[in-house]
Amino acid sequence: MAALLGGCAGGPTTDVVLDARPSVAAQPTVVADAGPPGPDNTGVPADVDLRPSDDLYITQPGSVIDGLDVDGCVVVRASDVVIRNSRIRCAEPVTANVVQVENGATGLVIEDTEIDGLGEADIAVGWSDYTLRRVDIHSTNDGVRLGDDVLIEDSWIHDMIRQGGLHPDCIQATTGSDITVRNNTLDVYNRERDDLNNAAVQLGSETGPRLLERVLIEDNYLNGGNYTVNVRGDTNFQDVVFRGNRYGTDSRYGPAMAPGGVEFSSERMDEGDTDFSVTTAR
Repeated sequence: MAALLGGCAGGPTTDVVLDARPSVAAQPTVVADAGPPGPDNTGVPADVDLRPSDDLYITQPGSVIDGLDVDGCVVVRASDVVIRNSRIRCAEPVTANVVQVENGATGLVIEDTEIDGLGEADIAVGWSDYTLRRVDIHSTNDGVRLGDDVLIEDSWIHDMIRQGGLHPDCIQATTGSDITVRNNTLDVYNRERDDLNNAAVQLGSETGPRLLERVLIEDNYLNGGNYTVNVRGDTNFQDVVFRGNRYGTDSRYGPAMAPGGVEFSSERMDEGDTDFSVTTAR
């Protein structure tokens, strides 16, 4: 058996044998261009029949989780795991995240999957050594937390739901390296609650002198927030680049705030007669 499936108490409650294949299964799937990421080209494909499951604790390297409807959260304790064509709904994570990548686990790939925090979960996915492709994330306080070696592409992160006094973001990084966020729709604005929330992209050094480096945010649609992009003025960083992104106009103060040295190139507003600008963070 490739993984233990069990309830929150840790005891197995579901007898499901999962497919374990070599890590080559994690190679990207070629998908025709279907427009900006959204409801029609992210999440579980329409022709997939889902099988019910409780919480997942994945302990076998190379496991492939395919076609599950997970009523609970996921803890990844092994490397080269693939989760695809599945739905994960978790209001009370057994860890900080709906999907928790534990220290030492590398190479996680999640693709064609929906992650729903049910309006109560704090974080959808975190922290390091993972890839998201065509993933639909919503109804959490934060979408994803970024550490080292993270790739997010062709995904839709939207409708964050504020938890108490927290500040919702689609993606957030405090420190980390080798982060790429490409061709996603990151819309933090919750229209149902008329809450702009905090930021589509929040980068900031809340851990003292540690470094944020080699970060590329490119070719995304970004919307909502106080500032849609917010890079804290006290961030310790090098090689942080925003390139070719398009910004919606649903922000409180403007499209971006960042300290000097953060590179912005070929950025544009959704409305052609509105100029893109960066407010200097102090």
